Amino acid sequence: MKRSLYLLLIPLLFSCNQNAEKSKAPKSRADYLRNALQSDEYKNASKNVQRVKDILDSVKKGTMDTMAAIFVYNNSIATPTTQVKTVAEVKEGMKKDTAFLKSVQLKAANELASADSAKIKR
Repeated sequence: MKRSLYLLLIPLLFSCNQNAEKSKAPKSRADYLRNALQSDEYKNASKNVQRVKDILDSVKKGTMDTMAAIFVYNNSIATPTTQVKTVAEVKEGMKKDTAFLKSVQLKAANELASADSAKIKR
């Protein structure tokens, strides 16, 4: 009786071990980039870009003050070295919005990879 029970449990143990090995497989760069799109940092950056675009549309229609576009851009997207003073500069900076979002995605992916690397080293 015990032997038959052991014979049934042995394949089960080996199958669990294989699943554990699959879950420990190293992630690829594409996995980290895909996970970075779900990060809070990327979502906030994307919302900030969309907010500035919406404000620029409102400025073009005349329903919002130009200072609002400059303020939101400087506080959400621009770095301290690239602060703008005119709406034309905001429009010029928004031409680089995809590069900005890509850099945020790469930064988030790098942080995810570093966190996984730290877990592996423990």
